[in-house]
Amino acid sequence: MANREENIKKIGAELEAMSDDELEQVAGGTYNNTAADSRALNELGLGISGRSALECFWIPTFHKTASEVANVFDKFGIRVEQSWGAVQNRYYIAGSGGKEISRQEAFQIVADKLGKPLPKIDY
Repeated sequence: MANREENIKKIGAELEAMSDDELEQVAGGTYNNTAADSRALNELGLGISGRSALECFWIPTFHKTASEVANVFDKFGIRVEQSWGAVQNRYYIAGSGGKEISRQEAFQIVADKLGKPLPKIDY
Protein backbone atom coordinates (compact mmCIF):
# COMPACT_ATOMS: atom_id res chain seq x y z
CA MET A 1 0.00 0.00 0.00
CA ALA A 2 1.35 3.42 -0.98
CA ASN A 3 2.05 5.92 1.76
CA ARG A 4 0.93 9.53 1.76
CA GLU A 5 4.21 10.92 0.36
CA GLU A 6 4.14 8.44 -2.55
CA ASN A 7 0.54 9.39 -3.33
CA ILE A 8 1.41 13.10 -3.29
CA LYS A 9 4.37 12.53 -5.64
CA LYS A 10 2.15 10.54 -8.01
CA ILE A 11 -0.54 13.22 -8.04
CA GLY A 12 2.12 15.89 -8.57
CA ALA A 13 3.56 14.02 -11.54
CA GLU A 14 0.10 13.64 -13.07
CA LEU A 15 -0.67 17.33 -12.56
CA GLU A 16 2.66 18.38 -14.09
CA ALA A 17 1.79 16.35 -17.20
CA MET A 18 -1.51 18.20 -17.66
CA SER A 19 -1.89 21.28 -19.82
CA ASP A 20 -3.21 24.51 -18.30
CA ASP A 21 -6.51 23.95 -20.13
CA GLU A 22 -6.85 20.46 -18.63
CA LEU A 23 -6.02 21.82 -15.18
CA GLU A 24 -8.65 24.51 -15.55
CA GLN A 25 -11.24 21.76 -16.08
CA VAL A 26 -10.06 19.78 -13.04
CA ALA A 27 -9.71 22.76 -10.78
CA GLY A 28 -13.37 23.74 -10.66
CA GLY A 29 -14.94 27.05 -9.75
CA THR A 30 -13.12 28.08 -6.61
CA TYR A 31 -9.59 27.26 -7.70
CA ASN A 32 -10.22 29.01 -10.99
CA ASN A 33 -11.92 31.99 -9.35
CA THR A 34 -9.23 32.37 -6.71
CA ALA A 35 -6.42 32.06 -9.27
CA ALA A 36 -8.20 34.54 -11.57
CA ASP A 37 -8.85 36.89 -8.64
CA SER A 38 -5.15 36.82 -7.77
CA ARG A 39 -4.21 37.62 -11.40
CA ALA A 40 -6.67 40.54 -11.56
CA LEU A 41 -5.52 41.88 -8.19
CA ASN A 42 -1.92 41.60 -9.38
CA GLU A 43 -2.86 43.58 -12.49
CA LEU A 44 -3.93 46.29 -10.04
CA GLY A 45 -0.49 46.05 -8.39
CA LEU A 46 -1.54 44.21 -5.22
CA GLY A 47 1.02 41.34 -5.24
CA ILE A 48 -0.90 38.10 -4.64
CA SER A 49 0.74 34.66 -4.93
CA GLY A 50 -0.75 31.60 -6.66
CA ARG A 51 -1.63 32.92 -10.07
CA SER A 52 -2.42 29.71 -11.96
CA ALA A 53 -4.82 26.86 -11.37
CA LEU A 54 -1.79 24.58 -10.88
CA GLU A 55 -0.41 26.83 -8.14
CA CYS A 56 -3.84 27.02 -6.49
CA PHE A 57 -4.58 23.31 -6.87
CA TRP A 58 -2.08 22.41 -4.12
CA ILE A 59 -3.85 22.80 -0.81
CA PRO A 60 -1.11 24.76 1.04
CA THR A 61 -0.73 27.18 -1.87
CA PHE A 62 -4.49 27.49 -2.25
CA HIS A 63 -4.92 28.38 1.41
CA LYS A 64 -2.18 31.02 1.16
CA THR A 65 -3.58 32.49 -2.06
CA ALA A 66 -7.19 32.33 -0.85
CA SER A 67 -6.20 34.09 2.37
CA GLU A 68 -4.28 36.80 0.50
CA VAL A 69 -7.19 37.37 -1.90
CA ALA A 70 -9.69 37.58 0.97
CA ASN A 71 -7.45 39.95 2.94
CA VAL A 72 -7.00 42.30 -0.01
CA PHE A 73 -10.72 42.42 -0.74
CA ASP A 74 -11.37 42.99 2.98
CA LYS A 75 -9.13 46.09 2.88
CA PHE A 76 -11.47 47.50 0.24
CA GLY A 77 -14.67 46.72 2.19
CA ILE A 78 -15.50 43.52 0.30
CA ARG A 79 -16.01 40.07 1.81
CA VAL A 80 -15.34 37.15 -0.51
CA GLU A 81 -16.87 33.75 0.20
CA GLN A 82 -14.66 31.03 -1.22
CA SER A 83 -15.71 27.38 -1.37
CA TRP A 84 -13.93 24.12 -2.11
CA GLY A 85 -16.44 22.83 -4.63
CA ALA A 86 -17.36 23.84 -8.14
CA VAL A 87 -19.40 26.74 -6.75
CA GLN A 88 -18.25 30.16 -7.92
CA ASN A 89 -16.80 32.58 -5.36
CA ARG A 90 -19.32 35.08 -4.02
CA TYR A 91 -18.69 38.70 -3.11
CA TYR A 92 -20.42 40.94 -0.55
CA ILE A 93 -20.18 44.51 0.62
CA ALA A 94 -18.78 44.22 4.15
CA GLY A 95 -21.05 45.57 6.85
CA SER A 96 -24.01 45.96 4.49
CA GLY A 97 -26.11 43.25 6.04
CA GLY A 98 -24.88 40.79 3.45
CA LYS A 99 -25.57 42.66 0.19
CA GLU A 100 -24.17 40.40 -2.52
CA ILE A 101 -22.42 42.03 -5.46
CA SER A 102 -21.10 40.63 -8.72
CA ARG A 103 -17.48 39.75 -9.21
CA GLN A 104 -17.14 42.62 -11.68
CA GLU A 105 -18.63 45.04 -9.12
CA ALA A 106 -16.12 43.83 -6.52
CA PHE A 107 -13.21 44.52 -8.86
CA GLN A 108 -14.71 47.86 -9.91
CA ILE A 109 -14.75 48.95 -6.25
CA VAL A 110 -11.08 47.98 -5.83
CA ALA A 111 -10.04 49.63 -9.10
CA ASP A 112 -11.97 52.83 -8.29
CA LYS A 113 -10.42 53.09 -4.82
CA LEU A 114 -6.96 52.65 -6.37
CA GLY A 115 -7.73 55.11 -9.17
CA LYS A 116 -6.92 52.48 -11.78
CA PRO A 117 -8.85 51.03 -14.72
CA LEU A 118 -10.82 47.83 -14.23
CA PRO A 119 -8.46 44.87 -14.75
CA LYS A 120 -9.14 41.99 -17.12
CA ILE A 121 -11.24 39.53 -15.13
CA ASP A 122 -11.01 36.00 -16.47
CA TYR A 123 -12.94 33.04 -15.13
